[in-house]
Amino acid sequence: MTDEELILECWNAQLDAMDAADTAALGACFTPDAHLVHMTGRVQPLDSWLAGIRAGQFVYHRIDRRSVTVTDVTGTTAHLVGHVTTGITDDGSGQAWPLRMAQTYVRSGDSWLCSESRVTFDR
Repeated sequence: MTDEELILECWNAQLDAMDAADTAALGACFTPDAHLVHMTGRVQPLDSWLAGIRAGQFVYHRIDRRSVTVTDVTGTTAHLVGHVTTGITDDGSGQAWPLRMAQTYVRSGDSWLCSESRVTFDR
């Protein structure tokens, strides 16, 4: 697989794990010192975010992938920008949140892991 394909594999694994609330699988997609920057600007360490998912503070309802681009792939770092919509339930109810996720990836052996994820509202 190419570096871009490996990064996209990690991205898709993240979204699948978020949708399933599988915090073990989700955590495996990130570096141990990773952090998230929420729409509010709040910076949250990975462990805290995963604990919030387990506690039901963050519930992701169906994540629809709209587009994704991987750029700036170097020997050790890369960037990804993905556009998703979440918050939709199967019956169409719920709040639809169009989100832009800008992520930084670092090489980890033969794979890539996310070290930072910045989420903003996607207009």
